[in-house]
Order: sequence, then C-alpha cells, then structure tokens
Amino acid sequence: MSLFKVQQAPSLKQQAYEGIKNAIILQKIPPGSALFERDLGESLEISRTPVREAILLLEMEGWVKSIPRKGTFVSQITISDVEEVIQIRKALESLIIELIIPIIKERDIEQLNEIYVKQLGQVEDNGQFISVDKDFHIYLSELSGNRRLVYLMNTISEQIRWFGVSAVNLPNRKEQILKEHARIIDCLKNKEVEKAKKAALEHIEHTRTAILSSLNATNESVSEEGE
Repeated sequence: MSLFKVQQAPSLKQQAYEGIKNAIILQKIPPGSALFERDLGESLEISRTPVREAILLLEMEGWVKSIPRKGTFVSQITISDVEEVIQIRKALESLIIELIIPIIKERDIEQLNEIYVKQLGQVEDNGQFISVDKDFHIYLSELSGNRRLVYLMNTISEQIRWFGVSAVNLPNRKEQILKEHARIIDCLKNKEVEKAKKAALEHIEHTRTAILSSLNATNESVSEEGE
C-alpha cells in the first residue's frame, strides 16, 4: 500500500501567527505598539479567535507582552536583547564555519553566490534585503548537516531581522553587508578556516554596531517627542 503525504493549508491560527510576527519583524507594527484583536482580524481578514490564539503564542515566544488592565503590546528592543543575541550568533556561526569548511563543495559555493546575487538585487527593498540576508546565513547552517544548529540559527536570525530592519537604512550599510558576504564566500571557497571565521565575526560585529546605532537614534527620537 502506498501512502501519500497530504499537503494541508496553514490553519487560521498559523496564518495569524505568521502575519502578525512578520509585521513585527519588519516593524510595520513598531516596538511598543498596542495590539487590538479586532484591528488585526480585519487586516488579516479572519475572526478574532485565531488572532487571540496567535497572540498567546507570540507572547510565549517573547514577541509581545500583556500588561493587566492595559492591553497587549509589541515587545521593546533593548540593548541587552541585542547583546545577548549577538553573543549567541557569534558562537553559532564560528561553529558553523568549523563544521562546513571540510565538507563544502563547489555547488554549495555556487548556491551561496546565487543568494548573494539575489540580495544584490534587493537593495531597494529593506524587507526583502533582510529576508535574503537570513537565507544566506541559514543556508550556511544547513550545510553543516546539524538540524539542531539550523533550528537555533532560525530562531536567532528572526530576532536579528527584527533588530536590524531599521539598521539597513544607515549610510552604506547594505553595501557593507554585501562586501562582507562576498568576503565570507571567498574564504569558504579557499577553505581558509581562520580567515572565514574572522570574516564572519567581523560581519556580526558590524551588524551589532549598526543595530545599536539605529536603536540609540530611535530612542533619542522618542525622547525628543516626549519633551
């Protein structure tokens, strides 16, 4: 007897979860914003029940926070959040480089180059640029063959996208990212472990600097508006 996998459409709860989370990551719903089930339901064209279920899941994951008698709000991005995620990402990407250097193949390099070219074509669209940036780093983790490592990278990468969507607006940041990715590819192609790790860590450190600069600028703007 042959069994065929049935492809099921995402549930309304899953659609609401993905839609709201993506809006948070792209900061279409900025940090600190209040969430209203009715408005979200109307925007997603679904009922309030799956929206409520999605918000509970998002709260469990730390994307939103409920305050008794006040409502539910998108979590704020703090310097501590950024520093913790960057620390973890440095450790993960150093391990990834060590794991993939001995096994990386020419077709893998070609795929990385294709992702690079795709990102090059998205410099006018922050959301797509950041999305393809995630693809680049997730693909590196997938080359390791370590499923748990890929899971951790996916989790970290979503937070990096959230932190960094404003940072790519800084002068020359996109051009810098592309140069850094090209450098990583070059080191991987030549199987230079230490140089590849250095290139990856410098890329992450530059990302940290850009995110913190953008975060500080946002906080200063909010302070001025409140005066």
